[in-house]
Amino acid sequence: MIKKIKICGVKDPKDISVCNELGIDFLGFNFADVSPRKIKPSYAKRNNLSSYCGKVERVAVFVDPTDSYIDESIKSINATYIQLHGNESTKRCFDIKNLFNLPIIKAFGVNNAKDLDNAVLYEDIVDFYLFDTKATNKDKGQKGGLNKAFDWAILNSWKGKDFFLAGGININNIQSAINDTNASFIDISSGVEKVLGVKDSYMIKELYKEFKALV
Repeated sequence: MIKKIKICGVKDPKDISVCNELGIDFLGFNFADVSPRKIKPSYAKRNNLSSYCGKVERVAVFVDPTDSYIDESIKSINATYIQLHGNESTKRCFDIKNLFNLPIIKAFGVNNAKDLDNAVLYEDIVDFYLFDTKATNKDKGQKGGLNKAFDWAILNSWKGKDFFLAGGININNIQSAINDTNASFIDISSGVEKVLGVKDSYMIKELYKEFKALV
């Protein structure tokens, strides 16, 4: 499968426009409570963020959300995907997929092969996986965007659905992320930030240039 790229945690219309003009495949809008990149549905709607996306896929990112919050959030960006980054059970993922009729990306923190065994239980329910660095107590509830990579060799035995690779990917290690894993999608958040939670348009452009040269 041809590799695609996602920039996660966008909130500035200028950065969204840059991603659209470059041809970024996915944009992640973080509606999770504990994140330096969080936006509220009211902010997304007030600033009409979806209007800057063009044909880019719009991913609404959540951590253990309520149905009402999902509904409000996905409408605020006209979401085309839902990403679940919390402790959502297989049943919860199934219910969300049926209720909102959008493809589901289910995120899992990875520290060892046992974490992949848990992911397999979702194989018949979710559409894609996202494998990220596993959060610790030091991360104060933040699930992703930790600017830390995990041991990607753990994924060598993965034989399940296509997945997004996340966790500390930047311009310096994106070549390894692409060449050393069987990820179908590369997910970038902190790797295009100079300041925590604030995207840098120049870094986005440079990283995308490197990405295109590799794929």
